[in-house]
Amino acid sequence: MLKIIFLIIVLFIFITVYSFKKKIDGILDTLFPKQNSQNSKNGELEELVRCENCGTYIPKSSAVKKIRIRGDVLYFCSQKCKKEYKG
Repeated sequence: MLKIIFLIIVLFIFITVYSFKKKIDGILDTLFPKQNSQNSKNGELEELVRCENCGTYIPKSSAVKKIRIRGDVLYFCSQKCKKEYKG
């Protein structure tokens, strides 16, 4: 009987510590977002890419893309930067 009570207490402590860790991780993610990301419309983090022409960082979903023959993908902040790019 004592073993069962001990296991229940250990399980309770484990669940409490785990839920506390999840809450702390959520707070830390809010205070210190991951580098090279930005919040998207649905609350998830979105990757940022650098414009090849002017160096501005923009969300990957709104970037203008140019795919080279070699398979490289270049990102631009606007059509204007895409046209101005020499490379």
